[in-house]
Amino acid sequence: MAAILKTGIVQENSSSVANLTLDSSGNVTVGNNLTIPGTSAITGAIATGALTVTGAVTASGLVTGATGALYPVVQGSVQASTSGTSVNFTSVIPTWAKRVTMVFNGVSTNGTNNLIIQLGTGGTATLTGYVAQTTGIASSSGASSASTVGFPIYSNVATYAWSGVVTFQLVSGNIWVGSGILGNSTTTALSAMTSGTVTLAGALDTIRVISSATSAPADTFDAGSINIQWE
Repeated sequence: MAAILKTGIVQENSSSVANLTLDSSGNVTVGNNLTIPGTSAITGAIATGALTVTGAVTASGLVTGATGALYPVVQGSVQASTSGTSVNFTSVIPTWAKRVTMVFNGVSTNGTNNLIIQLGTGGTATLTGYVAQTTGIASSSGASSASTVGFPIYSNVATYAWSGVVTFQLVSGNIWVGSGILGNSTTTALSAMTSGTVTLAGALDTIRVISSATSAPADTFDAGSINIQWE
């Protein structure tokens, strides 16, 4: 039978504070920093003091901080933008997401319509209510257009291939604001900016890119890839 040591305080000889303080409920208070060099399971809360872990930290629940839950940056599954008239990420964004980033890699279509980014809820894209615009900036001129059907990305040449990042952030409730800038990899003299806002009917869980929301027929994607990240 293993020996049992019963005590309320464990303190190193030269220390001015108790290293460990034990109470009758089985709780342990660490007097200063706690260093865990191996793999350990912590099932309770870590309160006062710092925790240094030389290894992976795996949490079975939420990790919380002073401002609430702390979530990781999660990357979705990359989608090829080489065919079809839309690239869809449907019902994949969790309700806790406060920021969603869409990453474009050489995205091109066979036509001249603006690309349109649409957010959605309940697995369905929201088609109206956007207050957004895009500006294409060339070395010597620029052109702008507004949109109420999505966040537009300027395009008027079929060979344009866009790379860049557009970020959407939650303001409050279901109000989302987006902005981003993309560069055209087929020419160094053109960039496209987009910005705007939309209020969704529910929590954001869907985002997609379409080749046109107003023109018929729609253009077809023919190059590149798109992915999203959320946090």
